[in-house]
Amino acid sequence: DMLGNWSIKAGEPGENLNISVSVHHPELGNYFTATLKAKKLCSSSTSMLDHAVFFWLMPHKIVVGMYWNELLYVLH
Repeated sequence: DMLGNWSIKAGEPGENLNISVSVHHPELGNYFTATLKAKKLCSSSTSMLDHAVFFWLMPHKIVVGMYWNELLYVLH
């Protein structure tokens, strides 16, 4: 909304990362607040490889899930 006053706050990145986005609307008051709290993952090579494979395969998992649901829909 163009009337809202947007505020974005982020802490100094390190082991933890905190980001907050809030909007105060002149008529509606506090419209919403969204907060993200993230923690740094360990950087061992095995862990990094596991995460890389997980995220690399995510589009494939979504497509397989879509076709699986379509097959179930057609069969019923």
